[in-house]
Amino acid sequence: MESKCLTKIKILSKNFIKSSNDDDNYHPKTYKLSFFDQFALQMHVPTVFFYPLKNSTFTKISIIHERLEQSLSKFITHVYPTSGRFASDGQSINCHDEGVLYIKAKVDSQFCDFLKDARKDIDLALYFCPKFDRNDSNLCTNPIVIVQVTEFACGTGLALYLSTEHAVIDGFTAGKFIYEWSKVSKMGINSDMINCFTFNDFGTIFPALSDNRLSKIVKSPSDDSIKMVARRFVISESAISRLMETIGVVYFRPSRVELVIALVWRALINVSQRKNNGRLRPCLLIFPVNLRGKIDFPSYKNSFGNFAIEVPVKFIPGETRMELKDIVLLLKDVIQKITVYISLAKSSDMCSLASKFHEEIQEWEENEQVDVCMASSLCGFPINKVDFGWGNPCLTSLGLRRSDMFWLYDPECGNGIVVQADLKKDYMEMFGCDEEFFIQSRI
Repeated sequence: MESKCLTKIKILSKNFIKSSNDDDNYHPKTYKLSFFDQFALQMHVPTVFFYPLKNSTFTKISIIHERLEQSLSKFITHVYPTSGRFASDGQSINCHDEGVLYIKAKVDSQFCDFLKDARKDIDLALYFCPKFDRNDSNLCTNPIVIVQVTEFACGTGLALYLSTEHAVIDGFTAGKFIYEWSKVSKMGINSDMINCFTFNDFGTIFPALSDNRLSKIVKSPSDDSIKMVARRFVISESAISRLMETIGVVYFRPSRVELVIALVWRALINVSQRKNNGRLRPCLLIFPVNLRGKIDFPSYKNSFGNFAIEVPVKFIPGETRMELKDIVLLLKDVIQKITVYISLAKSSDMCSLASKFHEEIQEWEENEQVDVCMASSLCGFPINKVDFGWGNPCLTSLGLRRSDMFWLYDPECGNGIVVQADLKKDYMEMFGCDEEFFIQSRI
């Protein structure tokens, strides 16, 4: 990860943005964590949006900061847990408005030069992720949400970094948070008109286990020899159509997302085979399933917090062939069965299922003779329409390169699906050379 045009980022200031409402009784003082929060990994999950700025009065950085801070203050009034801190018991959030950490920064580099390099090397986006001294022994001191806004030289562009604590906020909640906040900024929505989340009492409906623990803390790989890198690939709509024809006539029709996930998963299995002298290894794909809309409770549709199940999909050599059609069928069959089960399950049944899956995933992760990866889809979610008032982002980076991961989302322009692949460096060198995947994709 190197760019000749990128200079060191200078931190200008740090402060905490608090609620715009001074009424101490405006919202509850405690947000109870649920079973699903308890099983979410303890880690901050970042997204970095890059925006070109036109030379106008509105895009002066002082006005941008003022607008962002004011709109964020209004917005978190209605998303009150994001301004709180973990309670000492690890099972709730104290909502005393300690604030969202807001960092102002500057880099003496031209935006267009950086963008040119970053389109080839998305890992350059990591320069815009601030070093956060997370206190894992005392979560009470850690902010739930962190924002950093970095101005490029001469006001040519900016990077907006948003990081959220996964033990409180899942992917749906994080995506909706940034999108709805951008609408408040752009449209100047009044505080009393903000109503984007519902706060169902998940802590009571799906109570956390009584052992007073959150799930494991996630850190970067401890082995310094394991270097993680990311690359962006675009699977065009025409390529997706060709792949649909390739799998032939079967009794099911996969979704676009299922097809692309099967394609990248198969390519990773192929890479592992080449790395292991031609021996196929079992490979576990973890696929988070958002429960909103999957169960017959309309009030859960926009619920805040973690409300997803991580579904393990297992490739076992000898049980599933390596044809793309067979990988698609494996994925489709597992997801379809789980979706049907969830739609009919009681709350206790869903918790039991999530616990069972959690144990299975842990067993695989502890086994050095198998491979484990995750795929998360944001397709259909408006992450490329996060417009604070100066236009849509022209480049987006997801995650911190901690494990083998595939992020899927809609491209900034045009049709198709973007795949951001986070893989071990030696795997990545072979991944982009997988013949079928390479034919269907472009960087």
